[in-house]
Amino acid sequence: MTERDPIERLEASDGLPIEPSPEFAEELRIMLDLRLRMPDQGPAASGTSSTEPTGSGKQRPDRLQTLVLGLLGVLACLVLALVAFIAVWALTKNDSPEAPTQAATTTAPVPDEETSEPVPDEETSDSFEAEPPRSDLETLLSDAGCRTLQQDAATTFDCSGVDLSDMLLDDASLAGSNFTGARMPGTSLAGADLSNAVLNGAWLYAANLAGANLSRAEIVGADLNEASMVGADLSETTIRDTFLTEADLTNATLREAALTDVILYEADLTGADLTSALLTRVDLTFATVREVVLRNAKMSQMDLIQLDFTGADFTGLRAAANWFLVTCPDGSTQGEQDTIPCGLNN
Repeated sequence: MTERDPIERLEASDGLPIEPSPEFAEELRIMLDLRLRMPDQGPAASGTSSTEPTGSGKQRPDRLQTLVLGLLGVLACLVLALVAFIAVWALTKNDSPEAPTQAATTTAPVPDEETSEPVPDEETSDSFEAEPPRSDLETLLSDAGCRTLQQDAATTFDCSGVDLSDMLLDDASLAGSNFTGARMPGTSLAGADLSNAVLNGAWLYAANLAGANLSRAEIVGADLNEASMVGADLSETTIRDTFLTEADLTNATLREAALTDVILYEADLTGADLTSALLTRVDLTFATVREVVLRNAKMSQMDLIQLDFTGADFTGLRAAANWFLVTCPDGSTQGEQDTIPCGLNN
């Protein structure tokens, strides 16, 4: 069976006459033959004739349609894969909390074991209980930064450089303690025992030391300006290079005390007892010295200007000083020609 001419086949399928020019007829036949052969492979595979007319109800498959169907298939596969992934993720998420809960149940007894182990802690607590409890004073000073020292069964404190400003330490037992460089402005030490204490460089501005025991204390380079030392005991105390401006030493006891380069400007020493005290270069400018006791005291390198010693006790006083317009213990005024007034003999 001879194969039909491609041009005739195209005319038979489309129903339109084709009249190509003679020079292009052969090339058209080749192109039509190729065009008609490629789609005919599908029907040939299905057992249908490639020469069936289009009016038979069966059309050749469209390439675009095939491409769309392929894409839809790929998309369907992706959707199925996504659904499977979500399902697996959901299952693993639901299963994951079981592990922590199981771990929690297995580790639950651990805290009980830890809490049931304070056996060594009980031993240490027993050792702490065996120690004597700290007093309120020890707690107060320790919290402020002082160190507690034990000397011959006596408790002393090292408060060097510690800030004890405005603290209430009335009647405190601080004998032999070290307050070198301590900052104590406004601190109340009324009635406190500071015997043999070291107050070198301490700042005690406006501190309350009324009735305090400062016997045999060491006070060098300290600031006691405007301090209240009414009735304080400073017997045998060493006071050097210290400011006591406007300090109140009314009725204070300074028996056998040694005062060197001390500023007592406008200080009040009314009724103070300086029996056998040694005063060297002490500034008493505008100080109040009525009824002061200077029995057997010694004054050296001092200027006593316009001081009122009314009621004072000069018995045994030895003074190497410049006297000027001084009021003597009997109320008499120093004469202009009296270089050594009040009947004193050096």
